[in-house]
Amino acid sequence: MKIVMKFGGASVADGDKLRKVGTIVRKFHKEGHQLAVVTSAMYGVTDSLGDMAVHAGRGSKERVQNFIDSTLNAHRKAAESAIMDEAVLASTIKVIETRCEELRNILMGVAHIGELTPRSKDFVLGYGEKLSAPLLTGVLEDMSIKAKAFTGGEAGIVTDNRFGEATPLMNVTTLQVRQTLEPVMEEGTMPVVGGFVAATQDGVQTTLGRGGSDYTASIIGAALKADEVWVWKDVDGLMTANPKIVKSAKMIDTISFAEAMELAHFGAEVIHPKALECASRYGLTFRVKSLKAPDASGSIIVGEVKVKHGDVVKAITNINDVSLITVSGASMVGTPRLAAKVLQVLTDEEIDVLMISQSSSEESITLAIPKSAGSKAQNALELSLLGSKQVREVSMEDGLSIIAVVGAGMRGTPGVAARVFGTMAANKVNIRAIAQGSSELNISFIIRKEDAKKAVEALHDDFKLGV
Repeated sequence: MKIVMKFGGASVADGDKLRKVGTIVRKFHKEGHQLAVVTSAMYGVTDSLGDMAVHAGRGSKERVQNFIDSTLNAHRKAAESAIMDEAVLASTIKVIETRCEELRNILMGVAHIGELTPRSKDFVLGYGEKLSAPLLTGVLEDMSIKAKAFTGGEAGIVTDNRFGEATPLMNVTTLQVRQTLEPVMEEGTMPVVGGFVAATQDGVQTTLGRGGSDYTASIIGAALKADEVWVWKDVDGLMTANPKIVKSAKMIDTISFAEAMELAHFGAEVIHPKALECASRYGLTFRVKSLKAPDASGSIIVGEVKVKHGDVVKAITNINDVSLITVSGASMVGTPRLAAKVLQVLTDEEIDVLMISQSSSEESITLAIPKSAGSKAQNALELSLLGSKQVREVSMEDGLSIIAVVGAGMRGTPGVAARVFGTMAANKVNIRAIAQGSSELNISFIIRKEDAKKAVEALHDDFKLGV
């Protein structure tokens, strides 16, 4: 099979873990599979790069110097513990030193100017993968696997110039990735692509946003027409609930892209929704594999899943630390543009809306957003709307959670909502807002954060997901 394997930051966090990744890749390589590998930055490096970019923009030159030294030492230490062959180790460390020196020059330039632009920030953020890809390549070469490191841009991923969350131009990208990587693979060399990073048509570095390495794996899988894309995790696969909350949670063997995207949106942070959307569009088969049990089949995500009789709900998931913003006013009735304006204000402030609920009277619209953005959202909406005649109040409530009940079997099955809310009533859980999409794939509602564990456990038990 032709397989794209993606390893996250926790998988390549140090020398021992890099060695384990190399062992997994070697196992499937020896079995005759044609592999392309996508790697994230070492755990925590991208966040550190983002913080350091901000400090550099404030002129903190000493911090930059210390950061580069510690980053170089961390990657050198990982290389020294993961690579045994002296020649391979020397060449790997040379690449790492060169990249770190490039990063030093960029950050010092930002510090001298005292200004951090979105373009320069993207350039800095991409260095985590620019360091991890050569490092993993060195590990594979040490294991007698011929490999070559690429950035996403070098591999052929072309995007627009929306720095921070660039959108791939898929027509040109699929062509260029195929032209770049297929000859490499045909000659027996394994491409190791740094995820998250891409480039504009002019060659300017961009990044794909949070979860960008998953997205990279989907893009490369689509371009190479891979049989499957495997995302390696510390968990067994996609679960019927968070096992930290529900002890009886089970692994989901097979799930549709539509269901997996709902789970990803509502807190199941296993695969990024953009990666799933791309895979679905190009007819890829996605698989979540366990680093702890490489031979296990894991969870498979496909286009459509035949729903078994009685299999109504697939999983229960939740998002904690949610704020509820309510925009209300009697004059909102019959004012369709107001909802659009509310959403535009939050878009302009780059605030993610997790859920929307509007009363049938149209006198209020309620939006669930991350708690971290609550005050910012309320202030922006008050400044924009309270001067108008339509809006009377913009209120906010904290300490909430979103619960989502997800499953393709809910479609066309009467009584599911009654069963969900009956279970909540039986467990004395008060519901603050409700939303259900026309696809009938999920029912989501907002409750107090302290009731979240009880709610998830009760629903998981009522729908017999642990059996």
